[in-house]
Amino acid sequence: MIRTALVVGAAGGIGVEIVKQLLGEGYQVTATVLNDKEAAHLQAWAPGVGTTLKLDLSNADGVLEELKRLAIPSLDAVVVCAAIGPTGPVEISPLAVLRLAFEINTVAAAAIYQACMPSLRDAKGKLVLISSFAGKVGLPFLGHYVASKHALEGLADVMRREAKADGVEVIVIEPGGVKTPMVTGQLESVARDRAALSPEEALRFGQFYDGFLSVAKKSWDTMLDPSVVANTVIEALKSSTPQIRYPVGDDAKFLCEVARKTDPEIDAIVASFMGA
Repeated sequence: MIRTALVVGAAGGIGVEIVKQLLGEGYQVTATVLNDKEAAHLQAWAPGVGTTLKLDLSNADGVLEELKRLAIPSLDAVVVCAAIGPTGPVEISPLAVLRLAFEINTVAAAAIYQACMPSLRDAKGKLVLISSFAGKVGLPFLGHYVASKHALEGLADVMRREAKADGVEVIVIEPGGVKTPMVTGQLESVARDRAALSPEEALRFGQFYDGFLSVAKKSWDTMLDPSVVANTVIEALKSSTPQIRYPVGDDAKFLCEVARKTDPEIDAIVASFMGA
């Protein structure tokens, strides 16, 4: 019997690796991308992929409609790995960017869940959400991203408890730093935004920009290859008793453990982690 999978956000660094490994495991894969450029990229790196659907996660209502229209009758796996990672101090980061982060990183996940639950229920399948250690610990300079991932973690808990009775597992993957285009894009945009600060803004907020750039550059060589995250997704899909959460990488395991401490302890550890 052919197993079926839907991968949302399949053209990113993690998404491509997940598609490749699912194909290697014999899945029939339907993938979503943002545009034709992403579709061509995915086909080049994972030529065995089946249907490719253009899906704009910034419009969660549209996501719900498109996936309902797709109407895959039975799904063994749905993997949601698309996200944006906005940066900047909360005090000066546009609210529009916060809304966009929630729409793409959180609200779209709810839309995918609503659209796919009938097909997952039919197959007693698994929904895998790629979150982040930022869903556990609020790191300075990543406020909008942190908020959306904290919300995703809570949403996943509710989904899991509601879907359990139907035999559907909801699993959260919590990677640390991963070498993806999102990270390289962050480095470029942070450096650009740092240079554009007014003298007053640079005096007040420059330390956050400099700290982020320093930590990210220092940790680049030890960041995970996207294939490691994909390996964990496959491990979770193969397991008859999957974990609820899978921290991936030493930094993720460290910070997810830090999240168990008291707030003052977390504040001190985060300040040290960020080089403050």
